[in-house]
Amino acid sequence: MTEYKYISIIVNKFEQPFEIKLATPNPDLIDQRVIDDAVAKISGNIKEYDDVFSLENNNSLLAKFQDGEETALMISKTFQEVYEQTIMAEQMTHHYFSSYFNGKYDPIGLLNGWMIDKIFNKYLLSLLSVEGIDGVSLRCGEDVRLASRPNIDFRWRVAIKDPQNLDILLATYFLQNGAVSTSNEMRSLRKEKSNIEQVTIVSNSALDANIWSSAGISAGTAKFPEFISKYHLTGMIVDKYAGMENFRDGFSDKIAMPK
Repeated sequence: MTEYKYISIIVNKFEQPFEIKLATPNPDLIDQRVIDDAVAKISGNIKEYDDVFSLENNNSLLAKFQDGEETALMISKTFQEVYEQTIMAEQMTHHYFSSYFNGKYDPIGLLNGWMIDKIFNKYLLSLLSVEGIDGVSLRCGEDVRLASRPNIDFRWRVAIKDPQNLDILLATYFLQNGAVSTSNEMRSLRKEKSNIEQVTIVSNSALDANIWSSAGISAGTAKFPEFISKYHLTGMIVDKYAGMENFRDGFSDKIAMPK
């Protein structure tokens, strides 16, 4: 079995750091210039997103939009795309995913996943063709997207921790390709009474995983199983009393899925 080493690079250009991770059987095989070039481009791209969406910057398009200036929808394709994604997410989840807080538009609920997918597809997937790089991943907070070189036996390990005790490992996903998002914070105006403490979603995109992990917390024990079944979701629920409940492609080992 091949023993892998991991190269980790942190990019601090947004409100949360982005971690780029490369899996390699031999770091000496990698052309460092290729990595440096990719990191520089990613750093620049994240800085562009920060200029649009940062709430710490009063001059960002999002900050101005929250103050009533709607020009962002007309002058920025990036802002327009994220805005449309939040509207579709709200409709798809019956507003259990929400992008409005305290009466103001705030897309942070899906922004991490959206940025991860954009950066990953544009800059990291191509690194799998570089000698010595067998896997690439990009993480921001509890959202991660990852991929492996085709035709090799390498899988990324994604650990899911107990929301009440981060020293306790609840589950581990071993994935060649995909995305994982874990949510344990309520970020929706619409919410049901529930004992769900944490939702993890495994999907093909970080955006979808992000949306459904957030919606799952809000929809709760009674409503979320309907979405699991309808959208063939895969992941795990941590319930305060029922414990862990796993589901795969819409079927669960504990939750009765309505037809």
